Parts: sequence; C-alpha cells; structure tokens
Amino acid sequence: MKIWLRFLLSKSFLRTLLGIVVAWAAVLLSAWLGLHLYSQHGEQVAMPDVRGMSFNEAKRACADIGLEGVHLDSVYADNGRAFHVLDQIPPPAAGIKAGRNIYLTTYRSMPPAEIVSVHEGQDISIARIVLANKGFKVTERFEPNVSLVNRVVRLENDRGEALSPTDRLRRGSHVVLYCGQTTGKLVAVPDCQGLSLDSARAVLRCAQLGLGLVEYSLAIEDAADSSEALVIEQHPLPNESAAVQAGTELDLYLGEEGEAPRSALEIEE
Repeated sequence: MKIWLRFLLSKSFLRTLLGIVVAWAAVLLSAWLGLHLYSQHGEQVAMPDVRGMSFNEAKRACADIGLEGVHLDSVYADNGRAFHVLDQIPPPAAGIKAGRNIYLTTYRSMPPAEIVSVHEGQDISIARIVLANKGFKVTERFEPNVSLVNRVVRLENDRGEALSPTDRLRRGSHVVLYCGQTTGKLVAVPDCQGLSLDSARAVLRCAQLGLGLVEYSLAIEDAADSSEALVIEQHPLPNESAAVQAGTELDLYLGEEGEAPRSALEIEE
C-alpha cells in the first residue's frame, strides 16, 4: 500500500480531520448565535410620528423607546418652522428593531442662496421662468429700449442696486426685472459730456434713453482710472432742435478730464 494512502487511513490523520471539523463547527455556531443576538430577532418597536416636533423633542421621543435620532438633512420652506422635523425614515408606525437609527430631516432657518443667472438681452419669458424656479419674488417694469424689445434690460434688487448674472440672493428675495419696449415717443438727447459713467447712466434713464457701447481711451489703464473717467464724447450728439425715439441707445467714449475727444484728434490728423 502506498505511503500517502496509509497516512489518509491512519488514526492520527482522522483525529486531526475530526478536530478541524469540530473547530469550524464551533466557529460557525458562535457566529450564528452572535448574529442572532445582535439582530434581536423578533424584537421590534413601532416607530413614533415625530414630524412637527423640534429636533431635540424628536430625539427624546426616539430615545424613550430605545432608538437613536440622527439628523439627515435640512431644507427651506416659506411656511416651515426652523429646526422642526419635516420628514423621518422609517415612516411613522413602521416596525423597527430597538437600537437602530432614525433619520430626521428638518426645516432650515435661512433660505439657501441662488445665483441670479439672468443677463441683459435674455428673452423676457425665459428670464421669468429662471427667476421663478429659483424662488425669487419678481416685479416687472418696462422702459423704452429699441434694441432690447421684450428682452431683459437690467435687474435690480429691492434697494435699486444693479444685479449681475453671477450675484447670489436668498430664495424669496425681491428682484426688479426691467424689460425693453417701444413707445414711439420722441425725446431730446441730453448732454452727457463731463459726467462719470454712473451719472451719465442716471441721466439717460431720466431721458428715457438706453446705454449703448461704452469705450475708454488709451489713457484709462485700470479699474481705478475707469472709476474716475469722464464722458468726453457721445453719439448721438446733444441737439435741442432734434429728437430721437425713446429707448434709443447712446454710445459713450470716456477718458481723463481735459482729454480731447476722438473727433478732434481725427480733425488734427
């Protein structure tokens, strides 16, 4: 008989094999008993309804029946009470084993900030949808602008400050949306020369005219220079004897105080 066969049939090998089998059986039995005890098979409690409670009240209600309240998320709603429970997982009356986590969603105290995302020249109907979806309260106003008929002229907040597309506002904030329209009305062209850009913009609004192309002379090199720049040329030119349609845009050329306009330089050349 071969040596390996005699070894397999020997008492020492059989005793070793039996020991391994018994050891594995003990390990598997211990694991099964531990899992059975940990899962508390058949021991369940009914999930209470903690919606509407404050977060601390909800945690206490869960703890009273051996459950752990855990904050999952917070959302904002106009009629929601801050720090009170909006939703829970598992739902009320669901059977759950003691010691498990209950995930709670609460109302937040402050609305989230949203990017305005509306820009000059955008179709007014699209702008309405964008602003409504972001939760802003919108007031629409129309002003003469022959280049932006039924399109966005500008946006302002409730303090009259201009808004850019990248500005962030809280949901529920008030936004004034200006839309261009034609009126057929004729208005005089004001003289904006010598004014800063902000002053010229205000004068044009009062005159029911729009701001068109804005250019700076080579002397204006940075933001500090541009803030002090003055209008040294405009088109159309001011003319008391003639008028333009309301909403016409004026192009402005700005430079340093005392700098000659481009038209004068062209004549000298």
